[in-house]
Amino acid sequence: MPYFETTPDEIEVDVDDFLSACSDSEKKELVQALKDDGYLNEGDLDNDFDIALRKLVGNSWRLSKEDEETILKIANKIVC
Repeated sequence: MPYFETTPDEIEVDVDDFLSACSDSEKKELVQALKDDGYLNEGDLDNDFDIALRKLVGNSWRLSKEDEETILKIANKIVC
């Protein structure tokens, strides 16, 4: 895991600093540890819905006009 200099009586590391200092393999290890400890469920990361939505990003040109209109209609129902 990343190394941070600390004083003997205080350890304070910002989460963003910690994650930035992690390698890809360390981040995967952290995710696995969060799953093992019950803080993340597999569905929290890659459920079918989120996977399908990621496929749509940048691919609107591949959709029929009707499919695009359907997706926009669904998206417009959601109030943020």
